[in-house]
Amino acid sequence: SVYAQRLEGEPSRDMSRAATLRLRVLVDLLETPSVNAALRNVNWAWLREWEQGTLNQREARLRCTVIFPTICAAERVQRSEASRSWRFSSRASAVDADCGPRSLRYLAAWCTDFLGRADVRSFLGLAESEEAVATGVRRPPQVNFLSAGALYDSESDTEEEEASPQRSGATDAAAPGDKAGGESAKFQKFGRRKYEGQEHCWDSPDSSTAMVRGASYLQDRVKVNSKGAMLELVEADLIKTNDEMVHYSLSPRGCVPARRAAGDSRFYFVLNFRLLPIQLGVVWAVPKDADWLSEPEGVLFQRFIDMSTEQRRHRLKVLPKITEGPWLVKQGVPDRPGVVGKKLSCEYFVRPDHLEFSVNCISSPAGRRIAQLLTGAARHFSMELSIIIEGQAQDELPERVLGGLAFTKGDLSKIAFR
Repeated sequence: SVYAQRLEGEPSRDMSRAATLRLRVLVDLLETPSVNAALRNVNWAWLREWEQGTLNQREARLRCTVIFPTICAAERVQRSEASRSWRFSSRASAVDADCGPRSLRYLAAWCTDFLGRADVRSFLGLAESEEAVATGVRRPPQVNFLSAGALYDSESDTEEEEASPQRSGATDAAAPGDKAGGESAKFQKFGRRKYEGQEHCWDSPDSSTAMVRGASYLQDRVKVNSKGAMLELVEADLIKTNDEMVHYSLSPRGCVPARRAAGDSRFYFVLNFRLLPIQLGVVWAVPKDADWLSEPEGVLFQRFIDMSTEQRRHRLKVLPKITEGPWLVKQGVPDRPGVVGKKLSCEYFVRPDHLEFSVNCISSPAGRRIAQLLTGAARHFSMELSIIIEGQAQDELPERVLGGLAFTKGDLSKIAFR
């Protein structure tokens, strides 16, 4: 919605390009048949509640001033780009072809019609002109952003300006008393959760809620609740960088060298998500008192370490679960496991003291859409990640969550460049 609002004014060329790129992600999502159908159903159900007068007024205003105008802005971007594509073609009429009930154009038209209703305009405080009242002739409704409410924050305007440390003036936090500290004071470490309800933090989730392959899965395809995570969550290092760390565990800019220097000699499993300018390094450790080493999950973990890179690509699964957040994010990130190596470019680094799985999250169109969706809405959602090694043989079952991460409303504007 923030990017859609920027297109309403007179944005600079760079800002317009950035906003258009973000809205293309929304266009792709809203043209997905399952998402489009779900949103149509939600809209009609919401309309019934509107007409019955049972809606929460704050939620109703949010839809009318943010959500519906954002959908309309996405459709305008789609139409504008289609128009440019067909401008010199005799088939220019194709621009207007896809306006059926399963299209983004239908959704935008529905939103426009709703916002043009007299009762809606009255609710929003948009009085009709005296001429319109006298003649009964109304102009087509102008769909724009009124009061963006909870979703808009002027701090989001800094996102484009933070494309590099040189442009943003971003530096490491100054020491107390440093006069330059005013600029860097806005940065805040993405740290472990210290209290209930804290935002911009990470923690260990309850991995027993994740569903994994049961002991008899090869016969009955039944999944069961996992035992607790095998590995101990050590760190979730969220940073901004213009020079990605492909092998995070060995980089002096990562957290691993410092932990080794402090005396932690445990075996690490590291998941390195690269989506420039954002990078997330998640570090888990094998507990010193691990009781699963001789169990099926322990046998599978050792096999995984000893496998070839090609074999590992078909084994490691990531199970995401959006625990709180906008409807669009929940629809865009389904809570089912995916074998990451089949979809994205990835590398494994095996050393005596660690195994790192380094993932280029923007190496495929689907990966780019999900990455843009998540980074654009990071402040508004919470997510749990479960990492699972797929059990494919009887002695590798039942599966068990290898490591988990709970990510709570990370504010990317508070992350400093490193």
